[in-house]
Amino acid sequence: MSSQLAYEKNDFLKQISSLMNHEIFDHLTLTQLKDKAQQHSQLNNVDGYLARTVLAGLEGNTDAIQTHYQQAMTTFSEQHAFSLATYAKSLTLFGWFSKAADLMLKAYELSPTTLNYLDEAIYFYGLTGHFHRVSELLTKWDKQNPHHQHRFSPISQQIIEFMDEKNVTDHELSKLIDIALSLLRQHRLTIATSQINISLPEEDNSQWFYYGIPLQQALSVEKMVSLDFELADKMTEANLSARLSAYFVTMFERIEP
Repeated sequence: MSSQLAYEKNDFLKQISSLMNHEIFDHLTLTQLKDKAQQHSQLNNVDGYLARTVLAGLEGNTDAIQTHYQQAMTTFSEQHAFSLATYAKSLTLFGWFSKAADLMLKAYELSPTTLNYLDEAIYFYGLTGHFHRVSELLTKWDKQNPHHQHRFSPISQQIIEFMDEKNVTDHELSKLIDIALSLLRQHRLTIATSQINISLPEEDNSQWFYYGIPLQQALSVEKMVSLDFELADKMTEANLSARLSAYFVTMFERIEP
């Protein structure tokens, strides 16, 4: 039996993974899982530390995330691929896409037959703005899964060509995106990661890169406007290049009921 199947039978990790799929968390279940994770970590169990890290993320406890993560990363092996992937997904709630991508790629390297790890790693790298990295990994994806198109396959090359045309690097685009994500972490707001809108709209012979960030919280229109103004101030303070400011746009979005 593969390590993936073995760990999916572990109700402890499956419950944590399931909890992450719900916008509103069951706090009683969360408390029970925290107690169980504490028991595992007392046995110096890497899964226990990773579980505590994930649960801290769901609670928005950023200090505990770093503490438990460092404890977990002291040792891991192939059997921990599922735990790493679960932790990686929890980081995306708060926009830590770069670390999530690196961890998901590590999970794939530990369990290379589990293609959904590669799928998610590519997606998370795209969410960081590292589309040249996306292009490299899509080559690997196409070789291993030639009959299933990745969600970034249709647009990644267009984005790269647009970035090259505007002379914008992955690093510059990532910096722009992270300004918005950092602002959300500052306000302890979470992201509907699967609904992030990345596109290349056109109007009146003009094209731009659009990055729409949907929030899980149902904020008022006034609060959304306030966030947009605060984001504009952060962008100004960052002293971004004129070409980046003119052709690359990040905005917060409300999820319509």
